[in-house]
Amino acid sequence: MPEASTRDYVAVIDIGSNAVRFVVYDGLNRAPIKIHNERRQCHLGKTLSTTGRLNPEGVKSALESLSRFAALIRAMKIREVRAVATAAMRDAKDGPAFIQKVKKDFGLSIKVIEGDEEARLSALGVMMNGLGRQGVIGDYGGGSLELIVVDNGKVKHKTSLPIGAHRLLALPTRAERVKYIDAHLDTVSFLEKFEGADFYALGGAWRSMARVHMRRVKHPVFMLDQYTVQGGSAGYFANFLARQKTAMLKKVLGAEQRRAHDIGVAALAMSRVFERLKPKRLVYSGTGLREGMLFDRLSPALQKEDALIASCAKTGLKTSRFSGVEGFEALSHWMAPLFEKQDAEIKRLVHAIAYLGDIGWLEHEDYQAIHAFHRTLLSPFYGIDHPGRAFMALAQYARYAGLDVKEVMGTAGKLIDKKTAAVAITAGLAQRVAFLLTGGALGLLKNTRLKVTPGKLTLALKRPAKGLTAEGIEEALQELASTLHKRAAIEIA
Repeated sequence: MPEASTRDYVAVIDIGSNAVRFVVYDGLNRAPIKIHNERRQCHLGKTLSTTGRLNPEGVKSALESLSRFAALIRAMKIREVRAVATAAMRDAKDGPAFIQKVKKDFGLSIKVIEGDEEARLSALGVMMNGLGRQGVIGDYGGGSLELIVVDNGKVKHKTSLPIGAHRLLALPTRAERVKYIDAHLDTVSFLEKFEGADFYALGGAWRSMARVHMRRVKHPVFMLDQYTVQGGSAGYFANFLARQKTAMLKKVLGAEQRRAHDIGVAALAMSRVFERLKPKRLVYSGTGLREGMLFDRLSPALQKEDALIASCAKTGLKTSRFSGVEGFEALSHWMAPLFEKQDAEIKRLVHAIAYLGDIGWLEHEDYQAIHAFHRTLLSPFYGIDHPGRAFMALAQYARYAGLDVKEVMGTAGKLIDKKTAAVAITAGLAQRVAFLLTGGALGLLKNTRLKVTPGKLTLALKRPAKGLTAEGIEEALQELASTLHKRAAIEIA
């Protein structure tokens, strides 16, 4: 997986009803990394319900931002720019004039996409992250709410409803807002067929709700992507937020001030959807429309790649002391006999962490373990939920620290149970043996293998590898064997 140069970078501009976003990614690949990410709250759709036109103050702010974005694109020498506008620009009388001015003044071609296309791209953005293969996706913005049903990874139904934050805020009372939302939801015939399905949420105001919830429950990982709440609790919390005044949201709940004004109506919209859908789980997606635009451009073969494996392979390439990722792939194969009886998800996580074995090598040796833990827990990987992050992070801690994992169990233990934690520690200790044995030159593993038999874990060495043994390796092998309740042995073939 070659590293991107600036000519490979892709810029995405997203002009929404609330904000104008500018994101630069490292290229069209399975796990795109954000090189630059900025937004400006312009509220272009603020006056749309009353005047039918874009908010004049918002137009000024948006043009200032787009002028800046165009300058950054030139400075970064970015060749590919994908710029879209959504609900506000679709509906505003002066939308076409705005688009023409942007093209004339800044050379940026803005494509106004219809609601169905916005829904499709948002769904792709969720699915590229390993989410939403089955369930309902909701993308809540300032001008509209997109609802998309996904079945077995394919979009089955989609609709765009004009119940975004600006439209609801234009209505003076809660009762009028409820009536307005329900009237539009009544037109969505497919919702009733998916009662009890998972609900995948995206959109700025809904994501802000997630951050409020994380603060209130003291969630150990303050990361929005794949944050999950059980459906009943999520519905109760949405209804609770919908009844709070903006001042209360700011002072007590810790909501971001720029979003506090929108959270009340966003929560109301969610609560009315949940009244009908009664979802099993609410899962927040950190990816959406912008990532969907990139994913849509990939070949079918790339789209089928596992998002987590692609993310970790990219990280492995950047953090490895040696060139390429072949050594990490050899490590994954070498560890596999230890996990033959585990389920597919555990095997996937073990495969992924093999690429992260060098993630802490540049740190001071006294802090390698804790830094590896936090980097693995908090890195912007795709395709991984919070328990999965805890598994991988605990494994990387054990890779450097051995069996003494007390320092991080307070965090990991809140996300995974003791049995799963034990498997993660085994994976970390296996890496520890491999790196001690080879010094990080993992190609040497080809002359070694692990054999698991009743009561014994054997490190088998072919004769070219017999000189690799040392006292520290024997101790590390015994630590690994102890997690499997076996004794350790070294065998030279």
